[in-house]
Amino acid sequence: MKKLMVLIAAIAFVNHYNPSLLSFIWQKDGAFNASGTAKALLFVHSECGAPCNAALEHLKSKSIKHDVIDLKDNADGRKLLLRYVDSTTLPVLVVGNNIYNGFNARSYNEFLYEIKGDSIFSWRDKRVYKQHFNEFNQPKVVIYSARSCARCSDLRDDFDSYGIEYIEWDINNNSEAKIRYNILARAYGGSSDALLYVGTRRIEAFEVVGVLQAIEDLM
Repeated sequence: MKKLMVLIAAIAFVNHYNPSLLSFIWQKDGAFNASGTAKALLFVHSECGAPCNAALEHLKSKSIKHDVIDLKDNADGRKLLLRYVDSTTLPVLVVGNNIYNGFNARSYNEFLYEIKGDSIFSWRDKRVYKQHFNEFNQPKVVIYSARSCARCSDLRDDFDSYGIEYIEWDINNNSEAKIRYNILARAYGGSSDALLYVGTRRIEAFEVVGVLQAIEDLM
């Protein structure tokens, strides 16, 4: 419960002193149902080929109800896409306030957790992500770090400044954490010197804003 209160306090602190920093969190311009819950919106193109086909098949295999926007000869669809991204890389998956360009099965599942819960994951992945939650099933802020991680020092300082509690696992000295890291990093080429997570959500940029958004989404 202490972790939850600290995380909520951090969000409130940032919102009070710099509300523009979190304005994108509070606005509901993403993909949401009328009830306010997140939904999946997938932008594709009939000539996109393998990436779009893989994304469509993945959502189907996970029994995710989703809206598909085919951009071929679809001016309104392209206009809608520009509300989310300025990139032409397809497919584009929007889940709630979160956007993913291209296709990566693990990244898709980490976003779709917001809709489907942990049933989206394999049994092995469930065992990994279980370590990212506390005894009250609230998401932890987790860093998997290596000795070469130059970004980690700045991130620790930022977390301390905002009063955000986190757990850091040194993959050079913690064999169990290294196993989890290898499972997670495999989907991203295994070349990263560190991974940052909030619960099931990987935060690609080592920045506090992305962490706060994930906390808001997953609480």
